[in-house]
This record gives sequence, structure tokens and C-alpha cells, in this order.
Amino acid sequence: MPVSIDIVPFSDSLALFGDADFSSAFSLAGHVSVSISSPSFMFQRRRSTTRALLQSLTITFEGQSEVITPDIGYAPLRLCSITRELLNGEPVDLSNEGHEDSDKPCSWNVIFDIPVPGWLPTTSTYGDQGAVEAGTRYALYATATFIYLEDGSSSIFSSFCSPFNGRTRTITAPICPITLTRFIEVPSAPSSSSSSTSIFPMALFIVDAQSGQDSTETHAKAIPPEVLKKIRVVASIPNAVTMDETSVPLILRLQGNELNASERERLRITDFTVDVEQIETYRLLTTCLSRSTTSLDRVTRFMVPPRAQQPPSVPLRNAHSLQTLYDVGLLINPYPSRSSTTRSFSLFEPSNSGKYIISGDGYVFAHDSPDGDAISPSPSENWYVLEASVPLAQEPHRLDWAGPCNRRISESSPLFSVCHMMHIALRCAYEHPDGDVVYERLHFSLPMQNVRVPAPVTSSAADSILIIEGAMELQKSAPYSQSLPAYSQLFHSNGERKIDYSIPLPLYEPPPSASSSSFTLDHDDDDRKSIS
Repeated sequence: MPVSIDIVPFSDSLALFGDADFSSAFSLAGHVSVSISSPSFMFQRRRSTTRALLQSLTITFEGQSEVITPDIGYAPLRLCSITRELLNGEPVDLSNEGHEDSDKPCSWNVIFDIPVPGWLPTTSTYGDQGAVEAGTRYALYATATFIYLEDGSSSIFSSFCSPFNGRTRTITAPICPITLTRFIEVPSAPSSSSSSTSIFPMALFIVDAQSGQDSTETHAKAIPPEVLKKIRVVASIPNAVTMDETSVPLILRLQGNELNASERERLRITDFTVDVEQIETYRLLTTCLSRSTTSLDRVTRFMVPPRAQQPPSVPLRNAHSLQTLYDVGLLINPYPSRSSTTRSFSLFEPSNSGKYIISGDGYVFAHDSPDGDAISPSPSENWYVLEASVPLAQEPHRLDWAGPCNRRISESSPLFSVCHMMHIALRCAYEHPDGDVVYERLHFSLPMQNVRVPAPVTSSAADSILIIEGAMELQKSAPYSQSLPAYSQLFHSNGERKIDYSIPLPLYEPPPSASSSSFTLDHDDDDRKSIS
């Protein structure tokens, strides 16, 4: 076709910094290239000029989420749809006059800048392993509307096509996929609460441990509940865990100041077990809006387009091939009453039991005097501290209906959510007055957050940045995305630019030619003042 358009973003990936936030936005920029060429005909000696009146040029950023599971079937959802009109005002007359015989078309680049919402989930693939294209995807779409104009030629071909030249034509650009990735900024300086093995500070949890019968205990007796309630537990894990970390530091602090001397002599902490679990939740929302108020409430939490713009009213632009089979009824939901399904698995190696034995006799609350008699603890003897480095598996070791059990970042979206929990159980032994020893576990769970952090700028990349007379030249060996500052350093969360008012503006100095009423700039001055 003589007229074509193509989308050229500055980058095919967009990095979102910080936690998901409904009040933040990120810039996705680039240009749409409009090209015009002259077709060649067999009996035409010279190519004719192609003229077109460009009436409209729109760019759309659209995101979609699709879930396919054996239990709940197929569910589509449009996450966002942002359209910008790039032609403001009158139509634009385009022509390749003078370049009809050129092998290269005449092109015009129209820039765009789309604000991408900061709450959007990252690009990812999930669901049934047989549907490899299902998941969260984003893309740019462009559409141009124009009218072919007469060029004044009188060839037999122009005369034949003249009845069609006045018709409005609409063309679309090839789809341009965009990858969204979320990063969390690394703390600039480690705080006093940071662990030596983690770049993030430690979070403190005062837990309410629940007692439970030990799996190996068959005795009818149990530890008196009032004894277990006197044990205070405080746990510490990092605020976030990066995807490339192989272990998580864990600190447990135990206190039993309210226990009397007899209870301290009978109570022991023998060991504790740890497990890190990843829980993936798949939901049906779009198809369940009419029958499930819970699903409707969850949709309203996210700023997704209204129901009138959702499938099946408005199909997805790049829907999965299985959508047609579900629409015509060839595939149905095997469990119509179910609106969600989950997949959970441990992030430990199969050989890792997660069990840690406490050294010594286990009487962590007994404080003996030099004579061997138990005494009450002093105010300085507050806590018994347990420290462990919990290892994490780097490669998936399980395979099920959703594919390999890969480690993902923690995030929440309308159809798919991932959360991480660290489960801890303290094994307590209590000796009754009659000599019987019973075992129970104090168990609790801590929320974890798996995040990605931006790759640090290496020395080789930093050395490739050259500064020449105030202008910065970026070598091809250094990706420009690694040398730019973070978005949050340049803009506020609402998109406004950060301005440092502490730096004063330079004093005004009139130019040398300010006294004259007019001045001219010749080509020599233009060449001398330009920066190449």
C-alpha cells in the first residue's frame, strides 16, 4: 500500500519503580512513522506522485490479562486502554513529490508520550502450561485515517482509479509488544536494623503464636495453655527479598518473664522448622460479574475499564486462540460454581527439611545461679535470640498443571496474584509432675515480599560514558537505560517534575546585540554555533 505506518517506541520495555500505586504514572514515549511511496505499474514509464490527506493518527496503549486453568476455564480482562490523538487541528497534506522514483519511501515521524498507570501488574505468563500465551500482556496499536488526493497526472491508471481516490482509507500499524517490569529501589544507605546478608532493613513482627499438637505426639496430655500463652515471640525478616538472593536471614526472640520458676524448669524449646511458600491465586472476574458480588467488588479495587468496555462486549485486541472456543461453547467451565483456584508450593530444595536444632538442653527460659538453682531473670536478661539463614531454591524442582514452579515477584492483579509466606513452628517440650513429657508446636506465619531490583551500573559501563565540552556522548556499549537516574529522582509520584529551588537561577546578562533593533543569523553562524 502506498501509505503505511509503523510504531517505533524509544524502548520496547518500561521499568516501573516502586510499589504499585494508583496515583503514580510512568512515561512511554516514541514516534509513529508515516511513510508514503509511489507504486510502480507495468505499462507506466514513470511513477506518479502520491498525495494523501492525513485526517487522523491515533496511538493506543492497551493491557490485557487472561487466565486459563483446568478448574475455572478461561477468563479475559482488559486492564487498561489509553488512546491519544496525535494530530491536533487541521488535516496534514503529505506528498512524495520529487522522490517518486526513490526506493525509500518518504517518512514523517509523529512523536507520542503516553502516561502508563503505576498500578499495572508486570508482564508475565501464567495459567495452564498448554496455553503458553496466556497471562498479562501489553502492546501499542496505531491507526491512521487518510484520503488519497489527485496529483494532476492523466495516466490511464489514475483515470481508472479516480473513483476510488476520494474514499477515506484506514490503516493500522503492526502490533508493538511492550514489556512492563517492576523494580524496587535499593536503600541508599543501610540502616541500623539491616542484616549483614540483606540489602533491605529488617521488619519486626510481634506474633501471636498458635499452639498445635505435634504430629509425633499421641499422648492424651497437653501443655497447659496458660504456660504457652506466657511465651512472647518476636520475629524479624527483611522488608523485601530480591529475586537473586539465595537465602533469607531470620531472627527469633523468645521471652518468658511471666513464667514462674517451676514452669521454667519444665519447659524446653527443642527445635524449630521453617518453610517459605509461594501461593498463586487464579480468579474468574469477567465471566462472574453477574453472579458473584465478591468478584465485582474485587474489580472495583482496580482502575480497569468499565464493564461496557470488557469482553465479550468489546473483545480483546490480541486475545488468546482459546477465547473463540469458549465463546461458541465448544469449551466450557468444568466447575461453574468455582470462581478461583490456587497453586502453592515450597521454595525449598527437596533435600531441605527446614528443621533447626537448638543447641544445649533447650531450657532457654531457665536462668541458673552459680549454685545451680533456678532464679528469676533480671531485667537485662530479656530475650533468648535464635538466628538462622534460610536457604531458597534457585531452580524449580516441581512441575504441575501450571508448568514449572518458578519463583515470582509478589504482586496483586485482578485475575492473578502472588504472595509469599514464611511459616515457622517452635517445638516445645513440657514435663508434667508425673514425669510424662508432651510436645506441642507454636506456629505462626510472616508475610514476605519478593522484588526485583535494578542491575547496578558496572564500572565498564560507567567508563564508557564520555563527557566532551559539556555534552555527554553515550557509547553503544553502554545501554542508556542503565545510565539514567530513577524516575522517582526526577518526578513526584503524581508525575510533576521535581525542581530543586535551592539552586539559584543565573543572573540575566543581555546579549551583545541587544542594543540593535534587528539581527540576522547567516549560515556561517548557524554552523559555528551548532553542536555535532
